[in-house]
Formats: sequence, structure tokens, C-alpha cells
Amino acid sequence: MKLGEKLEKIVDVIGEVFAFLTVALLVFVFVNRWQGFLPENVANILESVLTIAVLVVVALAGLEFALKRGLVVFIIYGVLVAAAVIFLFFPGVLPASKSALTMLVL
Repeated sequence: MKLGEKLEKIVDVIGEVFAFLTVALLVFVFVNRWQGFLPENVANILESVLTIAVLVVVALAGLEFALKRGLVVFIIYGVLVAAAVIFLFFPGVLPASKSALTMLVL
């Protein structure tokens, strides 16, 4: 058994757990949008967490794919994930940062 195969199994289990939790958070956010029981700033934070959770699940699924394909695909995929993570730090990308920007303007 190669190291990539062991790592692939670990990534698979972690991805499955994160996928389950992300779907649960997605349902919670949808119910909040429908009923509106959370304050707006808390809802924005949860939606930002949801965005990051979706990125984590997709990154783990893609990592599992890239581990099977070879070094070149792995490097390309790593660069793409890094770019997506870097964009998360730009102002206004996440819902919580949008509300923070409006508070700074006011």
C-alpha cells in the first residue's frame, strides 16, 4: 500500500464528516433565512462559515481526486485551492465582511 492510498483514505473519511456537517449547516442557514430567528450579524457569520465549509468539502474531494492522478495534477489543484483561499481574505467576499464594511462606512 502506497502513502498516497493511505492518505486518500484519511482524506475520504475527513471529507465525509465535513460533508455531513456542511449539509447540516446548510439546512440551518436555510431555515434561518425562512424564519429569521437569528440576528443579522450572527446570520452573516454563519453564512461566511458555510462558504468556507463548502470550500473545505470541495477541496477535500478534489484532493482525493488529485492524489490518484499524479504530481502535476496535484500541483495544479493545490494552486487553485490556494487561490480560492487567498480570495477569501479580500474585503467583501464573505457575508460577514460585507456587514463589517458597511459598519465602517457608516
